[in-house]
Amino acid sequence: MKVFKRYLCYRLENSALRTIVFTVISAILTWITVSESTGRLHVQYNETGIYVLAIVLGTLCTLIPILELSAFKNRRNLDTLYFFPINRGKMALVHYISGFIQILFAYTVTFIVAYAYLAAQTSYFALGYMPLYYLFSILIGFVMYSFFMFIFGQANTVADGVVFCVLWMFVIFIVMQTFRGEILRHFLRDTDFWENTSDLSGWGIAYSPINNLTVIFQDLIEINHIEPDYPYYISYAERYINQAYMFFVWGAIGIASAVGYVVAFVKKGAEKAGEISSSLFGYKLLIPLYGYSLLMMYENLDFMTVLIFVAMVIGYIIYRRSFKLKASDLIFTGCGALAVILGAML
Repeated sequence: MKVFKRYLCYRLENSALRTIVFTVISAILTWITVSESTGRLHVQYNETGIYVLAIVLGTLCTLIPILELSAFKNRRNLDTLYFFPINRGKMALVHYISGFIQILFAYTVTFIVAYAYLAAQTSYFALGYMPLYYLFSILIGFVMYSFFMFIFGQANTVADGVVFCVLWMFVIFIVMQTFRGEILRHFLRDTDFWENTSDLSGWGIAYSPINNLTVIFQDLIEINHIEPDYPYYISYAERYINQAYMFFVWGAIGIASAVGYVVAFVKKGAEKAGEISSSLFGYKLLIPLYGYSLLMMYENLDFMTVLIFVAMVIGYIIYRRSFKLKASDLIFTGCGALAVILGAML
């Protein structure tokens, strides 16, 4: 335990300057955004600008995992890191805790800046909801942070890790959109299930939980606004409240990601650093998911389908670091024709 604490203190001290820089930038951005939003106050709609808190938290939860784990993608750095008298399991936890503390510090300061500015406009806003928003946003921050820690950890190089993080931001959305639009539409159109899943694909974006939570609390906090007066109008806040179970789905993803990160960290050998990223959660899965999903959206063989096939080939070239592809790569690319046929049939 003593070694664990010493290494954690070392990590926090080593990342202190970075944390301060992120905190200052986030606080300034928040102050500007909130002040400009409240500066546009008028009778019909009063804005808080707290959406900037969601942007700050989402950005921190994406960048910190990359910065916290990038040293493990270089063999020369690993010689120094593994010199510490601490096993890999504890080392994984130290980097996980260290990164989240950095996020918590920067985000908390940013939240206080926003809250302090809005407090001067108390008559316009129900600020009693702000502490609850802070607590829920921290929980969602844990989910996003764990998700990107796991995804970046699957790569063997920093470049691959960044690509994985960018692609995983949207891949669930793409798959859900394709599944509903090209498969469920054929079998379940005009049913209650079809109608109830109309907005769910939007939850597939990695930042959707914090965005949707913010929309809900904006509706609660910004009390002096007028809803459009026409039949069957449902605000985005009401839609997200009706789909609140999706927060628990993402919560499960966050927990699984945290566990997966630690397990993968312990099992991954130092010799893989800098090598081809062959994880199942990397190019092996992402290229077919994106390729097949996009191909199913097009009914005819046209320029776009050809472009998608080319993109898949380029993806495998990047994956293999060579123009010489394996037979499995060509087979997976060729199977994209089945996706085109299936999309045309449906």
